[in-house]
Amino acid sequence: MEKNALYSEKVNGVFRTYFFDFKQSEKGNPYLVITESRKSKENEGEFERDRILVLHKDLDKFAEALNNVIQHHEGAPETAAKADQE
Repeated sequence: MEKNALYSEKVNGVFRTYFFDFKQSEKGNPYLVITESRKSKENEGEFERDRILVLHKDLDKFAEALNNVIQHHEGAPETAAKADQE
């Protein structure tokens, strides 16, 4: 864990890996960094990364929106039909 990381969690997806790192700035302000890592299509052996930074003040709103999207996905008829086929 990095020295300014308060908590970290890794999620291994099928083609990507996600990192959730709750960190603290030098001024003591907490924030969340979500990193997506995937193998590069252009440079074999290398990885491409995208990051999203969510400030602590926005974390509740971010979590609520993510939860709404997940609930919608789970309740969508076409999603349920696809899940039954797998």
